[in-house]
Amino acid sequence: MRRSRFAQAGFIVLFVAGCASSGTSAPATIPASALPSPTAVTSATPAATPGASPSSSPSPSPSPTVLTTSNGWRRVPDQTALAGVQTLLVVWTGERFVAAGTLDDGTVGIIDSTDGQTWHSQAGFGSDSRINGLSVGQAGVLAVGSQGNKARSWFSSDGLAWTAAPASAATSAAKGHTVRMNAAAATGSGWLAVGEEDVACTIDCGSSTAVRADVWASSDGLHWTVQPGGDALAKSAMTGIVRGGPGYVAVGGAPDAKPTNPGHAVIWTSSNGTAWTRVPDAPIFHATGGINSGLQVSASAIATDGSHLVAVGEGASQDLTTAVAWWSDDGRTWQRATGERFPTGQLFQVSSVPDGFLAVGPSGQDSCLGGIWSSPDGKAWSCIAADPAFDEVSDVDAAASATLELVVGYDDNGGASVLWTRPVP
Repeated sequence: MRRSRFAQAGFIVLFVAGCASSGTSAPATIPASALPSPTAVTSATPAATPGASPSSSPSPSPSPTVLTTSNGWRRVPDQTALAGVQTLLVVWTGERFVAAGTLDDGTVGIIDSTDGQTWHSQAGFGSDSRINGLSVGQAGVLAVGSQGNKARSWFSSDGLAWTAAPASAATSAAKGHTVRMNAAAATGSGWLAVGEEDVACTIDCGSSTAVRADVWASSDGLHWTVQPGGDALAKSAMTGIVRGGPGYVAVGGAPDAKPTNPGHAVIWTSSNGTAWTRVPDAPIFHATGGINSGLQVSASAIATDGSHLVAVGEGASQDLTTAVAWWSDDGRTWQRATGERFPTGQLFQVSSVPDGFLAVGPSGQDSCLGGIWSSPDGKAWSCIAADPAFDEVSDVDAAASATLELVVGYDDNGGASVLWTRPVP
């Protein structure tokens, strides 16, 4: 069984978190950021060869050999753009797929494709930077994450040319702490981002590192204002957010005091993105009902199709994991979903697709081999990646156009990107 390589100190908070679909509820009023304009903003433009388009030159023609699974997934042929980056996140912008991951030197890499088959490499985001979430809105694409011990964001109107947010007090950490953005969602007037502040720790870190969940608002994805949040955000972390339910719904986790029940999932709601309320705690958010009591349960991502809200996560310890999912019609009342081959599995991300939802996470032979589950409404999940072709591959995120589903991940042996596509069923 494969363990998550993205598990953080404290409760299980994933390096890949966020990237949730936007809901369809009425727009909420979000205060615009009032920070001054930066004196210098870093712009990361796509690398290109002479005569190439704004996106970098495409990889050489893919190999004609195509691997197809019993569920209709076709492996995207190996190519230069995929060999240089370990893909962790992906979104569909309406015109192209944009994927983010880690380059061989540890920095952020961005690749893009209009058809899901031929991919282009873009310029990286500089040293010590990480992208934890990608989100699409009417204005463009927003990447959120961190750089050093500070939260950071990058905005692109087309998914090709990027502008980095300036450093500011709103995204800086207190002394001895780290702060990062984990996910974002488009609003009627800009963006909301969610994340966490932790005590800086590099070894033998426990759940006490959690300081608070953080929420930021921005009109342009670059200038941010910290939202007050209140007591509901204390000693917890937000890892996903979506526009839906009563306005917005966020998910994450919080530590428990009992060693036998080290952490539980948390869900928050907000009508305006400023004031947040925790959904009342319940056994379904803890290691109960068939989940080993020693596992630390957390929610990692959330999505909506406009009618249903779906959250996914996992229960985890050093030696054991289990996939967990929840569903709700209103964001306030939740039930735990059932899932084929959930035990020993992991769920990192969930995405709304034309025929329902896809949930993804590296899981292995003793669970859903390729770690891809499908559900029409988020209430019951079926493994759709049991084919031997998925062996030694970790799939970690999914997106879809109107006609094509795409799953991104990496080879467990070499770390190179592995991508799969299939026509929307």
